[in-house]
Amino acid sequence: MSDVSTLPGFSEGHIPVVGGRIHYVVGGQGDQTVLLLHKLGGWTSEWRGVMPILATRMRVMAVDLTGHGSSSMNGEAPFIATQEELASHLMATLNEVDEHTVSIVGSSIGGCVGAVCASLWPERIRALITVGSALGGGVPHSSLKSDAAEAIADGLFDSNEVPLPRPHSFMENIFGMRDPAHMEEMTLSRQAAGRWIQPCARGVALYDYLSILPRIDAPVLMAYGTNGNYGRFAEPAIALMKNGQSEAIQDASAFPHQDKPEDTATSIMSFLGV
Repeated sequence: MSDVSTLPGFSEGHIPVVGGRIHYVVGGQGDQTVLLLHKLGGWTSEWRGVMPILATRMRVMAVDLTGHGSSSMNGEAPFIATQEELASHLMATLNEVDEHTVSIVGSSIGGCVGAVCASLWPERIRALITVGSALGGGVPHSSLKSDAAEAIADGLFDSNEVPLPRPHSFMENIFGMRDPAHMEEMTLSRQAAGRWIQPCARGVALYDYLSILPRIDAPVLMAYGTNGNYGRFAEPAIALMKNGQSEAIQDASAFPHQDKPEDTATSIMSFLGV
């Protein structure tokens, strides 16, 4: 898969944070900066179709979340990687590259972390766009161990919680994915994230996003692909927001930034007014 740091006009770097370092790719010019965050078990390269388009209008930065892609952490992954921890690593990265105010576009967990950032640092987040993100209520802590055991029993992870390859039929049924190349890339990016996937997933599961949505001042767009099943989260979440709206991206999976990068980029630029 292509490395987005090799896209014309883009470069990469690493920022030291507590416990490790965060990898980022940056390029483009403009009065606004947009921060792109990948899916759970994803990486920056999944934005390669969107980044060059956005870079014609604004500064674009893509980050590998904690434990994902080329971001590395010292020591073993914890049982739970909280949303607050992932969000603080993002803020530390932005501080190091002198980006005070950004708009966040996040797929899956990326949109969830973006919502946490918008709630905790309202002065730093100009706008938030979620792409196939499940902004719902949290689950009880007591269910986490049984859920972990079930994921192992279902063959999604081995006994050490290392991700196992998933059948294409699984990805089509769960995410509405149809492109075999995107399915294979997802397998590779999950391998790169390794044992950090489940701790990050548990951080998402525990967090009650519905409780923070009324506190988000930034305008929010919840985008989703019509072939995925994440559109169902939009209506109840938007009802709690000060300034939220939804948009369906036609004939796209839960990851429309990969299936329909031009349509996704157009939606982003339109919402941000660039």
